[in-house]
Amino acid sequence: MTNETSTANVVLVVAHPDRNSATWAIGRAIEQGIRTDGTASVTTHDLSRAGFDPVFGEQDLEHYRNGGDAPADVRREQQLLDPADVIVVLFPVYWWAMPALAKGWIDRVFTRGWAYDDGPDGGPSAINELHFVGVAAVDEGTYDRRGYREAMTTQLQHGIAGYSRIDESSVRLLFGAETADPHVHEQLIAEGHKIGADMARRAQAVFDRAVEA
Repeated sequence: MTNETSTANVVLVVAHPDRNSATWAIGRAIEQGIRTDGTASVTTHDLSRAGFDPVFGEQDLEHYRNGGDAPADVRREQQLLDPADVIVVLFPVYWWAMPALAKGWIDRVFTRGWAYDDGPDGGPSAINELHFVGVAAVDEGTYDRRGYREAMTTQLQHGIAGYSRIDESSVRLLFGAETADPHVHEQLIAEGHKIGADMARRAQAVFDRAVEA
């Protein structure tokens, strides 16, 4: 992936239909964190409002099996991601995993020859960095006791990013989104801002390396 813009860029992909949700409140905090020092820009992609179809259909299967052109809506998604130095996927946790909208986006958009190459020579991914931010309704202890955090990390960081040979990736879970305690919500917003600032630094580092190359 090559960023041909004049500044570092983060693409924030959000998979939640309600803009008044805790997930979107955290998303806005991530946006603010990215913009804090003015070194990086952010492009926010609302999968729900964009009308993205997460169902892996016949055209997707044909592309997977025989190559050729990806479906037009998939190429539009990839073209949106192409200039990104860092990609962040923000989603509410449903049944200890990504919701169908986010998972289907990965299924369809992360195509062979673009996101990964499973051939004998194993070419690089088009993605520089991929980071997942999950918003959980319950407390952190539930995830640790049941092993949900480890399971999600294995699936997302190792199963998706690792398989795609994306060198830098992470899974961050934010807990207690459905609590009535306002202090918890303040902490979630603060954590979102910190994540955004970290993503801006990461994007700037990727951008600088590309300029120097």
